[in-house]
Amino acid sequence: RLREAGFENVNFDLIAGLPGQTLAGWRRNLDEALKLRPEHLSLYLLDVHEGTPLADQIKRGMRPVPDDDLAAEMYRVMIDAVCAAGYEHYEISNFCLPGFSARHNTKYWTGEPYYGFGCSAHSYDGERRRWSNERDAARYVQLIEDEQSPVVERTDLSGEQARAESIFLGLRLMRGFDLQNYLRRFGNDLRDEYEVELVRLRDAGLIEVDEKLIRLTTRGVLLSNEVMTTFV
Repeated sequence: RLREAGFENVNFDLIAGLPGQTLAGWRRNLDEALKLRPEHLSLYLLDVHEGTPLADQIKRGMRPVPDDDLAAEMYRVMIDAVCAAGYEHYEISNFCLPGFSARHNTKYWTGEPYYGFGCSAHSYDGERRRWSNERDAARYVQLIEDEQSPVVERTDLSGEQARAESIFLGLRLMRGFDLQNYLRRFGNDLRDEYEVELVRLRDAGLIEVDEKLIRLTTRGVLLSNEVMTTFV
């Protein structure tokens, strides 16, 4: 129906590792999605956050505890199936047909500036400043009608925060984190700053390092949270 309505760029979001989800069920979900041939797929592993209804249900025994090993196997199955279908795995959780990578999200991962307009919109200057607009629609409209700024929150990142953010966002890209861009932006060679940590991660088989890039290995992708916390 989306195609009939004229949509030429379609994305599906799927989540693996849900309580009670089976590997066979996950394969069926992938097969059905791939049959429809969307231009883009965002495929995530479940992350249970404290304070959510799901977290509460798991604590009460109303839902089974998610199986991390099963989720990892689902991720491996996902990569094999989607890449075999001709999609590019360009970011940890994102796949696309040629020419259909997410331009907006790529700005997040590469640290480029973006500007949001409207209720609850967020913006970033590409350096250290972020700001966001009023979330309540009625309040937002009132601010605009009163010719007042709708910006309600501003954040200035410290140098350390900006460096850490650029690393863990950049490492999400399968092409790797650009060491030269980091040097131009912050004036330091990441390989010198984190020499001991990089050796540890490389020896553990989680990353590959060369003169230009640091990239996650297949194992590193599965354990990406462990890698990212090294730089936070």
